[in-house]
Amino acid sequence: MPLSFAQVGETRKVLSLQGDDMLKQHLLDLGFVAGQTVQIIGNSNQGLILSIKGVRLALNRGLAHRINVA
Repeated sequence: MPLSFAQVGETRKVLSLQGDDMLKQHLLDLGFVAGQTVQIIGNSNQGLILSIKGVRLALNRGLAHRINVA
């Protein structure tokens, strides 16, 4: 399931990334590696507020849709 479908308050585990090599590397640099847990803190029409590795960040829906989680 894409991360963009997750609900506020859920904690999900990153499974894989979709996209070209540059996009995948950008997401890896942000901490989205396989097995890492991500908590959804906030949700709006424009994107998600996430907590990953103890850091809060905003991610637009386009990028969140390329992160597969369980």
